[in-house]
Amino acid sequence: MSIFTKFSKAVPDHIGLSFSRSADSRRQGSNCDRSCRLWSVCYAARIERIYQSLNAKLKRHAKRGAAAVMVDALAELPPKPIRWMRLSIDGSLPSIKTLGKSRGIFRKLLRQFVAQCQGLGADVHIPVESIAKARSYRSMLKGTDVVVRRTSQARTFAAVLTSSDARAWVVGRLHGGAVKKTETAANILECDRLAAVARAAGQTAVVCPAVKGTSKCGQCTACASPMVDIVLYPFHA
Repeated sequence: MSIFTKFSKAVPDHIGLSFSRSADSRRQGSNCDRSCRLWSVCYAARIERIYQSLNAKLKRHAKRGAAAVMVDALAELPPKPIRWMRLSIDGSLPSIKTLGKSRGIFRKLLRQFVAQCQGLGADVHIPVESIAKARSYRSMLKGTDVVVRRTSQARTFAAVLTSSDARAWVVGRLHGGAVKKTETAANILECDRLAAVARAAGQTAVVCPAVKGTSKCGQCTACASPMVDIVLYPFHA
């Protein structure tokens, strides 16, 4: 059974690696920060409830621990080129304080894994959900040219623009009910408007094409690009 998880929307020839379940309110093996504004409406958490094989896999990864999962991932890296690699597709990366004595070995394995993925031609996407986690992983990966992109917890886009690091922001009214197509369409239009606002403020912004209409990343790897300040994601069904 593969340690990696495929991401159906991603560019061809990709791999993804996850360490835990998403937004687990029972705190049983979830690395997600409870303060994340997307906690109660997490798309990944809903997918994990639907696909029980994925849920079981994430439980196994959480039980093994981040360093052990990294060892398995290094052993399973494909010999052929890959275009895109993401940590994590589900859940999140562990906070540094929870790694304890394994922190040093995890850092070494993480850097080794990233280097080997880059050697295979991959753009590397590392999304995190908090400022503290972003700082930790940027420090651990210093010198690798990898973008650690944090999901901004700001309540307004004006607040998002006060920062200059690599960010993502989910646009729309966040709620736990079904998202209508008309609502998704309105959120996409708002993303386009906010991207223009960001550019006028001197920052680069991209609206995620996988939500915008194609349901696929296509050729886009903007989330992994150091040239992109902000990736905007329309809140969607």
